[in-house]
Amino acid sequence: MTGTDVIAKRDALRKWRSHHEQLWDEVAELSMPRKITGAELGNLPPMINSAELHDSTLRTACLQLANGFCSLVTPREEVWHGLNPPKGLEDNDAVVKFYSECSEELTHQLEQSNFYTSIQETYLDRAAMGTGADYSEWDDENGMLNFRHLPIGTYFIGQDHRQRANCVIQEIGYTADQAAQEFGIEKLPPKLQKEARDPKKNDIHVFLVLIEKVTEWSGGDKDMPYYMCCVHEESQTVVHTDGFFELPIHVTRYLQWGASPYGFAPTWIALPEAHKLSFLQKQMDVLAEKAANPPILAPASLEGEIGVGALDITYVNDLDPNRSPREWATAGRYDIGQDRIMEKKKAIQEIMHGDLFRLFAQIERQMTATEATLRQAEKVMQFSPTFSRLTSEYLDPKIRRIFGILWRQGLMPDPPEEIAQVNKDRSVMVPVPNVSYNNRIALAIKASQNTNYAEFISMNESLVEMRPDILDNIDMDHQFRDNWRNAGLPEKSLMDEDERDEMRAVRAEQQAQAAQMEAAAQMASVAKDASAANGGQLPEAMLESQDQAL
Repeated sequence: MTGTDVIAKRDALRKWRSHHEQLWDEVAELSMPRKITGAELGNLPPMINSAELHDSTLRTACLQLANGFCSLVTPREEVWHGLNPPKGLEDNDAVVKFYSECSEELTHQLEQSNFYTSIQETYLDRAAMGTGADYSEWDDENGMLNFRHLPIGTYFIGQDHRQRANCVIQEIGYTADQAAQEFGIEKLPPKLQKEARDPKKNDIHVFLVLIEKVTEWSGGDKDMPYYMCCVHEESQTVVHTDGFFELPIHVTRYLQWGASPYGFAPTWIALPEAHKLSFLQKQMDVLAEKAANPPILAPASLEGEIGVGALDITYVNDLDPNRSPREWATAGRYDIGQDRIMEKKKAIQEIMHGDLFRLFAQIERQMTATEATLRQAEKVMQFSPTFSRLTSEYLDPKIRRIFGILWRQGLMPDPPEEIAQVNKDRSVMVPVPNVSYNNRIALAIKASQNTNYAEFISMNESLVEMRPDILDNIDMDHQFRDNWRNAGLPEKSLMDEDERDEMRAVRAEQQAQAAQMEAAAQMASVAKDASAANGGQLPEAMLESQDQAL
């Protein structure tokens, strides 16, 4: 693929984004000023006049929504994800344990990287603009995972026939020195090579980075499923190409907006309320200022003689008190304005899911644990559609990408024989895992399964007392292990099934031996008593029973 091809593809994708840019800037003014797209590449966005902004409710709601995703969906302090075996291997405990250990290693690597700072920026874009994107890679220089957030307005998205993002072209502003570090100085056009060696030069140059899924007609490297081509726009020089096993850029959209590859954000619904709220706050500021410094109606004869400061004295004619100065036009209703403001703020909070992200704090303390779990599950179900889109479109492929990177770096544990696949180059591969989630949102959903099981056992308690053997219908071991994993407890604390069965066999053998020893001791005691009663000899019947026992 040539530099001309990449530029032409960028221009073709531009038409989809142009409809969103004006709306992004309008939202950014009210919610995220630093996200305004009008800045030149490499420069800071234009500053917003703070005197024009009279309310920060939408800005606070956006931060709350993004931080809610960080704390409830991908919390740094918790193991929020899990890797599960592919279909058909779910009952193989060795395979389950392997993927669980892989998940723990993945968690460790994420903690060492910049994952959580990068994903917060993606969540902010998703909440305010409806679309977020970032890039996942292995940093060879530092020996760790690295994530790069793609600022809104710097990339163009293409999608396949199922409306899945399969192509991203990013515009990046690099100085010549930065480009030399990223791509190698020998790959740059002669003009940039000269600039890179000149310490006085610090101009920004635009580079286009195309990443797309390889097809028979796309012209990319057919040896890899995904292809990258980096181009210097001015000279149309290809400065770097690469291939990937997984798509390294992941796009998330809050809601789908028709056939557009860009998403729809809740802030767009809240825009009318935010504009009205800003206007109301401005009016309330005027009303408060008039209450503090009211306008004065005074006769012309007192012009320049009215004191408005503390302890100032204004002298009037005693014979005509009606000619005294007085307050004028201060009859505004501050209370009505406050009521309107509270209505607008509440509407914005509801639109931005503020009540859902406070659901754990709203559980009454006097509830039982079961009641609290049910209340959490009930509230979180309202958030489930948005959570499902985030996981299926963004987090699932991202975690699989990270799993692939760590596997190729040799950081994952050795796989069991059941899933190890040896390639022609003698490298070992394993099936791509399914992804599950153990964050507070997912656990609130899963908790209903454990609660349902506990309620079922409680309902049938009297029946179990009459017929204890009825519990034979339940695979208690399987149910216990499911409950353990649904609760998000550590896999290392769950004993391997083979070790458990071996421990049970040893315990059963020890119990059998103890029973035999106890029976032998009882028989010896009985024999002693019988012998004493029979003149020192055992009765014939007891001798026969001993012979049969032997």
